Amino acid sequence: MPTPIASHRRHAASLSLALATLGSAAAGMALSLPAAGVTPPSGCTSIQNVPPMYSGIQFGAAIEGIFTHFNDTNGCTDCHTTTMGSQLPAGGLDLDPQDDPSPYVNLINVPSALYSGYTYVVPNHPEQSLLFMKVACDNPGVGSRMPLTYAALTAEQIALIYDWIAEGAPAGTTDGIFRGTFDIRGFDQ
Repeated sequence: MPTPIASHRRHAASLSLALATLGSAAAGMALSLPAAGVTPPSGCTSIQNVPPMYSGIQFGAAIEGIFTHFNDTNGCTDCHTTTMGSQLPAGGLDLDPQDDPSPYVNLINVPSALYSGYTYVVPNHPEQSLLFMKVACDNPGVGSRMPLTYAALTAEQIALIYDWIAEGAPAGTTDGIFRGTFDIRGFDQ
């Protein structure tokens, strides 16, 4: 039978672990909150009913494919291109795979050229990623919903971008790391 001192030490160790876990959870929650002075997005397309894709999302085929072709247009690259260096891309963001550097390099952990405090894609955090806010919400917090002059992306396309970012926004194919059923998908509207 444990002594009262041993029992107290075990209880103190459990309490310390619980407090450390709670502190980590609180720190994680703070990371997902908008920065001070940042307007939260609103009027967002719900992706709650689109089944999640945990694996097999290929950046080149799926995500870049949205940039280059959707709704019978050239997609995002109609405006977001340097046309091989002959012009400035809309919003300072080049999404044309024919340009150098690639869209992937122009997106991942890159601060917005126009909006201070925003990053185009924050791997594992679609709710902090300007790309997701801009394609998902009528009022993304800054600027306008994209695409600007075409019909909005479908809920399935928006969900694909969300899932790719949530899986870490890999350059290759998502590997299907399970994120858990408690994750909120999209913005709560």
